[in-house]
This record gives sequence, structure tokens and C-alpha cells, in this order.
Amino acid sequence: MGVVDVKKWFPFVDELDYENSNKLFCFHHAGGSAAAFRNWKTWEQNLAVFPIELPGKSTRIKEQYITDYLHVMPQIAEAINRVTNQTRIYFYGHSMGAILAFKTACLLEEKYKKKVNLLIVAGRHAPQDHFPDDYQTYMDDSELVKELIRVGGTPKELLENKEVLQHILPMVKNDYRLNESFDYRNELFHGPIVAHCGTNDPDAPASSMKSWGNVTTNSFNLKEFSGSHFFPYENKQDYYKSLEQNCIQSSSKICIK
Repeated sequence: MGVVDVKKWFPFVDELDYENSNKLFCFHHAGGSAAAFRNWKTWEQNLAVFPIELPGKSTRIKEQYITDYLHVMPQIAEAINRVTNQTRIYFYGHSMGAILAFKTACLLEEKYKKKVNLLIVAGRHAPQDHFPDDYQTYMDDSELVKELIRVGGTPKELLENKEVLQHILPMVKNDYRLNESFDYRNELFHGPIVAHCGTNDPDAPASSMKSWGNVTTNSFNLKEFSGSHFFPYENKQDYYKSLEQNCIQSSSKICIK
């Protein structure tokens, strides 16, 4: 993987960010892209935010989308490994991004012997728990629209625009296919995990988020925020400040076993 290829994964990162010794890698929700974290780039103070762009998304729209995590995860891990020499590494994942962040963190530990100083997971149940989604990708597009209405986060006017739907539904469905590909293989993460959940999130209430504590050999903490499934974006800069504080205060005493 060359330098240009590495930079494809981090489209909103400038040259100075690569020199920052504290990096927060962000994994987006299903239907999102690296652009979900662009505001965070304007709020960063004590670390550099690295939004991750998957193939086939937004700035990489001409590339083939990958719907199997076993194919995309190693590429993400390699890109992160290339830009994290002498770096404190933090991971953040929201919804689908939470499980992708967990899987990638475990691979980074195992293959590259690099520690992720803190894994923050938001809006998704733990990987060992199985709660079937209301929507499955074998269903037709009308069911996917119902799912998008149910979870929120997509403006009503977009969901009522047929031309827009023709453009966004295939991309969203690919994300759901990627989400369906995840399985739990008894991985354990050796760094601390902090779980965030929304008080009004029906898919990932605090009760389901607690199980994240069973997939780390290190510390676990759970924090609730006001809002729906998309509470990270509803709480805006206040949420980001809390997240950055979690990272900076996280313990550096992590043992890779």
C-alpha cells in the first residue's frame, strides 16, 4: 500500500495531522461516510481526527464497495499502521462503525502489535450479542426506507425524493450488507472500552451496551447522552469535547497479551 493509497482512507486529513502524536480514527455509521466527522476536524484541540473513508463511499465513489468485513478490515488496519509510528491511537465507532472499530482494533493488536489506547463505541450492541435488525438486505427498497425512517437521521425531504433515493439506497444497502457480514470470533480487546449510548435509542439502550465490558481485558465504562440513535451529531460540539476528554484522560498502561 503506497502513500497515495493510504491517504485515500483519510480524505479530510492534512499533512500536519500525520505528525500529530495523538490520533483519533473514526468509523462511521451505516449510510454515512467520512464526512460525518468533518465538523470534528474543526473542533479538534488535543488530537488529530482521522475520519475513515471506505471504498465506494463519497470521495472514493468510483471504487468498488466491499461488503465483507474480512476483506475491508485488513486494509483499514494496514493504513492505520502506516500512519501511527510513535502515536497514541484512539478509535471511535458509531453504530456499524462500532463493530468495525472493535474488529480493527483487535487486528491491529494481533498483527501489528500496536495498542489502541482507548476504544469508544457508540450506538451498537456488543459483538457477541445477536439482535436481528428489523431490516434485512434481502428485503425490497420500501422496507429499507421504513428502516431509515425508524432509526432517524435522514431528512424527510430526502426520503420523499425518488431521484435522491435511487442514488442513496444502493449505498445504504451496501453498508447493511457489510453490517450483516460481521460475526464474533471470541476476540478480546486488551485496551479500555468506553461505551456511549443515547437515552432514546431503541436499538442500543444502556442495557445492551453493558455487554461491551465482556470483550475487553481492561477497564470498561458506560455513559449515556441525551438523544436518539444519532445522539453524537445531535449533541454536536459538546459531545465531541466529552469524547476528546475521554481520549486524553485514558490510561496508557495497556498490556498486550
